[in-house]
Amino acid sequence: MQFVVSRTKVSLKESKKPCDEAREVELTPLDYRTVKTLEAAQKKIWYKDWIDEGINHREEGGLVVCDRKVKEKQWVIELETLEELIGFENKYGEIMIMDSAPYKEAKQEIKIMGSKKK
Repeated sequence: MQFVVSRTKVSLKESKKPCDEAREVELTPLDYRTVKTLEAAQKKIWYKDWIDEGINHREEGGLVVCDRKVKEKQWVIELETLEELIGFENKYGEIMIMDSAPYKEAKQEIKIMGSKKK
């Protein structure tokens, strides 16, 4: 499973890479809008730009959503098991897992809260 990874504290002296395992990849942002149907979206002022800037327009979970055409670079890690997740936390200290990453390829984010454990 892919996670977007970041740190709450970023050092000006260190690389922007949040952890050793992170790799920078291009992800597809998801653009959610707070209308329930594509038909309702057509009446909104933002509709034309939303159509032009996205692909795969659809209704999902009571909202409309599309995949943005322009990808964004993000730091990502791959963790497949609970043991790998626990090992990651043991290595880097307290982490927070959130459902806040709005990307097609990675729906969750891991935020490293503190500094590395020694």
